[in-house]
Amino acid sequence: MSVTARSTPNIALIKYWGNRDDSLRLPAADSLSMTLDSPSVEITVDHADVLTVQSFEADGSEKSLKAKDITRFARHLELTKKYVQFLAEASPLPANVSITIRSQIPSSIGLASSAAVFGCLAKAYAGLIGVAVTTPSSMTLTDEQISVIARMGSGSAARSIYGGFAALLKGDGDAMGTSHAVQIADENHWPLHDIVIVPTQKEKDVGSTEGHALAWTSPHYKKRLDQIMRRQKECTDAILAKDFEKLQRVTEEDCWDMHNVMQTSAPPLKYLNDETYRITDAIEELREREHLPILYTMDAGPTVHVICTEEAVKTVREFAHALQGCTIFETKTGSGAILL
Repeated sequence: MSVTARSTPNIALIKYWGNRDDSLRLPAADSLSMTLDSPSVEITVDHADVLTVQSFEADGSEKSLKAKDITRFARHLELTKKYVQFLAEASPLPANVSITIRSQIPSSIGLASSAAVFGCLAKAYAGLIGVAVTTPSSMTLTDEQISVIARMGSGSAARSIYGGFAALLKGDGDAMGTSHAVQIADENHWPLHDIVIVPTQKEKDVGSTEGHALAWTSPHYKKRLDQIMRRQKECTDAILAKDFEKLQRVTEEDCWDMHNVMQTSAPPLKYLNDETYRITDAIEELREREHLPILYTMDAGPTVHVICTEEAVKTVREFAHALQGCTIFETKTGSGAILL
């Protein structure tokens, strides 16, 4: 019996960058994000004689997957089986599965497609486990456990299991389940908009997986880790109190700090381009001129996420669409991964 799940990306407010264990994607520090309501990914998994992975773009065309992509899915399946076996002393997952991915997320636009994919896949695996056992209630995975499965495919994916605002806690030790995500507040707590400004759709030269491994080479990384705990608390407090000014300050501080680490790693990772700086300067001018609740942040790429309240969304939308040569996506706080 096949199982289908749906998930969406998240945008990190306190960034996840660098691992203490790359093989299990155990993060070196906590992180925090807002789950988005679009664009979505749907994944169907089913029993199979051999592992197969098919991925389809929004227009229905099949995406050509590289060997390293298939290897990543195979590795994730093996880790998932080991983790589930640890929980239940026997894994109800089959030896192999077929994975069919249908994504509405355009490639290389800075919308965390891997987070959406592995959050979705983890939810689908949990569903497959539920129908595989005689008494599903005895092996119903919790969201926390599903977030662990998601994290082993893509660290940021752990947060997409939850709607609203979620934190990935680094945990301690080297056990698979030591790092998991928790929900800070649901999607109804504080609806925020994310106007996504994409200055280029050129695929980045160094992916996030490879980039994480370089974090420790930056002379600024240790200081970053020392500051994360403070920022994580400030960001959590700002969300719970709906304090946008505080959220803006800590989010932008953490964003520039992460990119400083990236740019001073060996070799340096320059994910931002001239257009990114032009856009962020213009956002700061707009915010000062209009006195509106607006913040920006960038993940591992030049794409700028402009987050705002309902009060400011019309102004931000007009600003974004007036930019030359940029692709614009509009999304907002979403509800997390679900089974269909």
